[in-house]
Amino acid sequence: MGRSCIDVKETARKHSAIVPELLALHALTGCDSVAATYEIGKTKAIAVARKGYTLDQLGKPLANIVEVTEQATAFMGACYGITTPTSSMTRIRQKLWAQKTGKSTAAPKLCSLPPTTEAFEQNVRRAHHQVAHLYSALSGDPPTLAAVEHGWKADDTNKCLIPRNMEDGVSYAPEHILKLVRCGCTSERACRGGKCGCMGRQLPCTMFCTCGGGTACSNPFNITESATDHADIPDDSDEANDRAMDVDDEDDE
Repeated sequence: MGRSCIDVKETARKHSAIVPELLALHALTGCDSVAATYEIGKTKAIAVARKGYTLDQLGKPLANIVEVTEQATAFMGACYGITTPTSSMTRIRQKLWAQKTGKSTAAPKLCSLPPTTEAFEQNVRRAHHQVAHLYSALSGDPPTLAAVEHGWKADDTNKCLIPRNMEDGVSYAPEHILKLVRCGCTSERACRGGKCGCMGRQLPCTMFCTCGGGTACSNPFNITESATDHADIPDDSDEANDRAMDVDDEDDE
């Protein structure tokens, strides 16, 4: 009562076409070392795989990472219902935004959109690294793929690896957008939680924020810049105030 009996051999036979890629499918859609994407689970991924979308390059140590990323982009695009060939997750993101805003006057949840191309590439690299190790688990000969070249960066202070959101030097948003959002954090340990308007949007604090975006700011998304980058716009100038818009914590919704 309340239990079922599953014929494993028959299940494997029924899904024999996608069995060789189940590890790649599992990793790309979210595992212990790879971030999952909102509402894209294993069931949807299996359905896409059965339509002929493949991930046979993911996890092969000698595969070209550009081709791996293109294949993964096509697969994830199909998971989101975008079947038009494209090598850009940002383009897929834009198409979904247009579809969602065309059906409703309310802005869609950002989490319902796929990641940008720059962020997705890092996730694919982590999946590639993970699957390569899964494929070699029984051989005792792990692949010589450097983690720091596959979506991870070394934290020398804590002696660990942390996920890389994007390549170094890539802005989290266009400069004019960054100057439209600022937080009002004033505590001694400013910008340490989700109540910070910038951190809550995964944006760095800037000179326009109350915290100033300096060394006292604890926002992990901060971008290191030299002080001379903003020397032409004083913190308290009318121009700075005109170009910045307060984001009230109570109005975040």
